[in-house]
Amino acid sequence: MNSQNSNTNAAYQKLHVLLVDDDEFLLELMKVTLRDLGVGSVALAHNGFEGLNAYRQNSQRPNLIICDLCMPQLGGMELLSHLALDGCQSDILIISGHNLVPPVDNHWSLSNYNGPILNLAEKIARIQGLKVHASFEKPITREKIIEMLDVVIAQNSPRLQSDN
Repeated sequence: MNSQNSNTNAAYQKLHVLLVDDDEFLLELMKVTLRDLGVGSVALAHNGFEGLNAYRQNSQRPNLIICDLCMPQLGGMELLSHLALDGCQSDILIISGHNLVPPVDNHWSLSNYNGPILNLAEKIARIQGLKVHASFEKPITREKIIEMLDVVIAQNSPRLQSDN
């Protein structure tokens, strides 16, 4: 194993990830993949309410939150707003299968927006003071998960590779 892979694996081990998505299959796929890659811990939430509770009640706060935008009950944008009000310092990645084609759901806060929803979500979250690193369009694959983690690690390289 070369030192680049060793550094990446060490950085992955320092990640404590909270996955928030209403798609059960995607949650399971991402959990298995993240654990296979050596991520330190993975917590799952099936909607924004569960995600907010997991964030607030966990003794070890996640240092990475991967959040879907379109979910029932409490959507991703609303979750991100609550996290901002809580002063969340976690790194955040946003995912969605509805970047250019919003779902037919009048209850979703971005259903009438005419444009790339992921770009808008990133900007809104950053304006609220959240550390959003990137957004990714579904479907999510193993390669895309690695790309997602590498984005966070690259932007936090000294912190993730030197923290004990």
